[in-house]
Amino acid sequence: MDFEYTEAQKQIRTMVREFAVNEVAPGAEERDRTGEFDYGLWKKLGDLGIIGINLPPEVGGSGSGLLAFCLAVEELSRVDASLGVTLLVSEGAAHAILDHSLKKMNSWIDKYIKPIIAGEAFGCTAITEAEAGSNTAAIQTQAKPDGNMRVINGSKVFITNAGLKNCLFVSPIVVTDKATMEFSLIFVPTGTPGYTIMPKYRKMGWKSSDTRELHFDDCKVPEENIIGEKGAGRGKVIREGFSQVRTISASSALGIHQACIDESLKYAKERVVFGKPIGKKQFIQQMVCDMVLEAEMGRLLRDKAAKMAELVELGSSQLMYWSSLAKWFCCDAANRAAYSAIQIYGGLGVMDECAVSRYYRDVRTWTIGDGSSEIQKIIVARELGL
Repeated sequence: MDFEYTEAQKQIRTMVREFAVNEVAPGAEERDRTGEFDYGLWKKLGDLGIIGINLPPEVGGSGSGLLAFCLAVEELSRVDASLGVTLLVSEGAAHAILDHSLKKMNSWIDKYIKPIIAGEAFGCTAITEAEAGSNTAAIQTQAKPDGNMRVINGSKVFITNAGLKNCLFVSPIVVTDKATMEFSLIFVPTGTPGYTIMPKYRKMGWKSSDTRELHFDDCKVPEENIIGEKGAGRGKVIREGFSQVRTISASSALGIHQACIDESLKYAKERVVFGKPIGKKQFIQQMVCDMVLEAEMGRLLRDKAAKMAELVELGSSQLMYWSSLAKWFCCDAANRAAYSAIQIYGGLGVMDECAVSRYYRDVRTWTIGDGSSEIQKIIVARELGL
């Protein structure tokens, strides 16, 4: 097995790391304090081609592949998890409408996909409801037929990006036939009457990432806005979408994990107690070594999952298995790393002025978002035939 990244992947990682350190990191603490998103950074991501890394050249991307995009998300999340998750969601939203745009709605490419790639706009998908998290079969939002239109009624919760300036659309999963429990993904442009974006949530982490509740009240969109084959939306998102996005989520967690290692090593060498740097104490060494070991193991799992996306059919059981393993392990390990980083910093670590405090708050969501660790274990067990 080749453990080396390609030259192109190395160049992308280096480019994003330099951008993250020089442009993103300086304002990360302030954005965490105010909760304000930096639209200038988003435009720079577009100018550098980072948003389109995993999107094909025919829509303005570079087609560099899933692993290259994962490396980019990892490096951004290493300094600002909020920007990393904003990128993850917008790129995923563009991917969700890509096939439909290429086959049936070519006008969407110029109007909705290219502006996202250019860093001028955002998109989002909407799955979660108050009574339907990982149990997507419990989704109640409906899109009933009305001539050549669909009338959407329902609400979604914990949705990322919808309230950002120039978020162009949301693609919620809806029930299109309640009798047969048929689910579809449907495209709703921002500004459509009946589509209401609620006030921003207050969160413990990802503070400059936009998270809202969305309401649909007799919201009408054309029948042709059903993305792909009618009734295939839930399966497309769960098997095809999540089998990639969970690998990207793992990468965001890895970035925070590495940041915890970086800060812990720095502090362990600087902080002196009883006449010696705390890095000379075996308890501290054990915590740092455990963090490093789990980060290296996580990268191997993440890289394997990303590589499998190139080798097997999208949405296959094999890909679901590896992406769930990566998501589960990397997110749990990053939470352990953040806990250890706080322990190493001691009282200073719980102060918001200290970077590890932000990492601890930011990483907590990753054992829940995009499918909890417990759900990943269920998927792995299912793929093992249990």
